[in-house]
This record gives sequence, structure tokens and C-alpha cells, in this order.
Amino acid sequence: MSRPARMIAASALCALGAALGVQRLATLRAAEEPAPAAPAWLPAAQARPAELAFADTLRRGESLSQLLGRTQLDLDATRALLDQLTRVQDPRTVRPGLVVEYRRSTRTGAVRGVSTRLDADRRLSLRPAAGGWDARVEEVAVRADTAVLAGSVRRSLYQALMDGEGGVPRAERQRVADLLADSVFPWQIDFSRDLRAGDTFRILYERMVRPDGSARSSRILAVQFDIGGRQHDAYRFHVDGADEFYDGRGESLKRAFLRAPLEFRRISSVFSSGRFHPILRRVRAHQGIDYAAGMGTPVRAVGDGVIARAGWGGGYGNVVEIRHMRGYASRYGHMRGFAPGIRPGVRVRQGQLIGYVGTTGLSTGPHLHYEFHMDGRPVDPSSIRSLTGAPIPDGDRVRFRAVRDGRSAALERVSGPRLARRDTARVRDRG
Repeated sequence: MSRPARMIAASALCALGAALGVQRLATLRAAEEPAPAAPAWLPAAQARPAELAFADTLRRGESLSQLLGRTQLDLDATRALLDQLTRVQDPRTVRPGLVVEYRRSTRTGAVRGVSTRLDADRRLSLRPAAGGWDARVEEVAVRADTAVLAGSVRRSLYQALMDGEGGVPRAERQRVADLLADSVFPWQIDFSRDLRAGDTFRILYERMVRPDGSARSSRILAVQFDIGGRQHDAYRFHVDGADEFYDGRGESLKRAFLRAPLEFRRISSVFSSGRFHPILRRVRAHQGIDYAAGMGTPVRAVGDGVIARAGWGGGYGNVVEIRHMRGYASRYGHMRGFAPGIRPGVRVRQGQLIGYVGTTGLSTGPHLHYEFHMDGRPVDPSSIRSLTGAPIPDGDRVRFRAVRDGRSAALERVSGPRLARRDTARVRDRG
């Protein structure tokens, strides 16, 4: 090697040695100096999370399988998710915009969990389990809250509720209006006829609120109406295993018996001391009312009671008999069949499904033969419509007065429709 070449090589070696020396020094310093500590406000476990969360959205024109493919979910997990989804939801209802959330391990990159929202109240989740994946449908957590709607009628109660302010969503107002008409004053007030401009109302109700602020369900707790200067009030109260509405004195607002046990087309035969029987071809008493209705029309108990009979009754065909309070009883004949669980000794509530219209026994066509008895004697069902339900039992009067007073105070503090969250603790009780 020539001298110039040797000089160039030596220079290169020196430069390499210097570079290596510097690198070695930097390495030694790095080993000797401790790594920078995580900030004091950040827990050590969060310095490097074990999992990271991701989300992807179903795009227009693609399948759920394609979306899951982008998450790199393994085949077994994909199958488990799709199988569970089809069990709890019609695949045809899955629309673009569906969000699938998943978590990945920061160490291996493997998917450690997948979830998607089925509807406003349910979420489908998958987690790794021994030999596969564990899938479950979970209810969205809700919290209980109360709201008060108050105002005055201008054209109708419905319009007054719909036009109100105060942060109560319109759909929620609609639900309250329906509950009010169907369950609180169904016998006392005809909301389409009795209300006049200037009548006032206050409605306290409980709402189960989702994390997004929408209400999943509602139930009315108390109502105060001023209709033409006359006061009407109602308070929900839990007694004998059921919720009912009572006025301020503890008297039931429920009539003891429904006007009819079914939705019927027409009355084909009325209660009569003498009627020509179309099959027996002779005149005899008709101790009930025949309601013409379609085959399979639901038949409901007209009042609270205990099933005394459920089976074949000769000319009555399939028949159910119910014993009610105060010596009353009701009978339902010619039914096609009975509702599940309807058998002697079972307690039923007013409006509960007991069977279906048929044409069994001595019958010429689908209808329900309905009888009402008092102390063993048949009576015209129309004669007992004014009877009220049982009042608050004496042993529950003190508890009822406490519930009534608490809810009345919550209503009286409100002069207009608004959310009344500060009243939550006061009115949420077992009344």
C-alpha cells in the first residue's frame, strides 16, 4: 500500500474510532442516568396503558363483516359477534352509521374487546374467554330523576303539554300525555270534553334518564288539576304488591270493574230474563252479555280477583270464572283458549289477559259470553260500573300521607313547566 493510501486509511480509522468513542460514551451516560420520571399527576399504571380504544363506523354500501375486517378481529370473534347480533336484532335493521368500538393490547396488538350499541337501551359486548369469546347484551345504565310539567289549558291539555317550555323533550311530553289519559283519571275526566280554557294542571313524574340525557321510560307520581274551579288530585301509591292512584283522602281512583272485558265489534245479545236460544230452539234467560268479536280477540279480567275456574264448562265451552271483592264474580265463556298461567287459585289484576275469543260449547260463531254475579246471583254488568276500588288500608294510611305531602310540596313549588331535579330525593320512595 502506498504512503498516501496508508495515510487515508489511518485517518478513516481514527475518525471511526472517534465516532465509536462518542457513541460508547453516550451509551454509558444513558445507562448511568435514570429515565425521566412520569409526571406526578399521572399514575404509573397510566404511563403506558395496557389497551387503547378505537372506533369504526359502518359505511354506506358495506357489510358488517367488512367493517369487522378493518378491525383485524380474528375469525372466531367475528363469527361470535355476527351470531349474537342476529340473535338479538334483525340484520335488516342494521344501518350505515353503526359504530363498533374495540380495544387493542398495546403489547401484542391483539383485539381485547368489541362492543356495539343495539339500540338506545342495549349494548352488545364481546370479551375473550377460555376457548373463544364471551358475548353478552348489557342494559345501558340509567339514573332516576323527576320532572314537573305545569301550565294552563288554552285549547286542549295535549296542546298545552306539547307547547310547554322548560327543557322537557317533546317526545317525553307526548308520553306523559298518554299516561295521564290512560292510567290516572280514565273514569273521572274526559280530557277531550271536560277541560276548558284557563283550567290548570301540575304533573310530577319520574323519568329514567340515559347517559345522553334522553328518558327511557316515565311514570306519573302525582297530578293536580283545577277544572272549572273544582280540584282533582291523584297520587301513585304502592300497596298490596301493585301501584294504584288515590285521591288526597286515600280513596281509589280506579273503578272496581272495567266497562267491558274486550274490544268488541257489537253486542249481539244483552242481559235478559227471556231470549230465544239459537241452538236449543227455546226461550230461556240470558244471564249475561254476548260480545261479537273476531276469533282470537284478547279477553281481559274486568277486575282484581282470584281464578275460581278455568277449563271446560259444558255449554259455556272453555270458561274462566273469577272471584272478586265484596261477593262479586265474573264469568267468561266460549273462549278458544286460556292465557299462560291462568288456572284455579291464581290471582289476576284488572285488565290482565286471561284468554281469547272463540266459539266453543253452545255457540254459533266467535263471541264472548260475559256474566257478572253478586252473592251468587246473576246481575246486569252495567249496574256495577259506579263501584270504586278499595281505599288505602288503615295500616298504610300514615305512609300514604307522607308520600302525598311530599309530592304535593314538590308540585306546589313549581309555577311553570321545568325539570325539577332538586326534588328527586324527596319524591323518590316506595309510594
